[in-house]
Amino acid sequence: MEAVISILMYVIGLFILYLVITVAVRHGIDNSETGKAILTRYNKSRDNRYNDVDKD
Repeated sequence: MEAVISILMYVIGLFILYLVITVAVRHGIDNSETGKAILTRYNKSRDNRYNDVDKD
């Protein structure tokens, strides 16, 4: 019984760690200057790609 509780606590701990890291990385990228520049460049290239298709 102790082994099951121990494994369950380990899994819950890993899940919480995953959530914390995911939120921290997304928040960090969204608020950094580099992240903003990458998103702007990505959106521009994406818009240009769709505009090229529409011209044909």
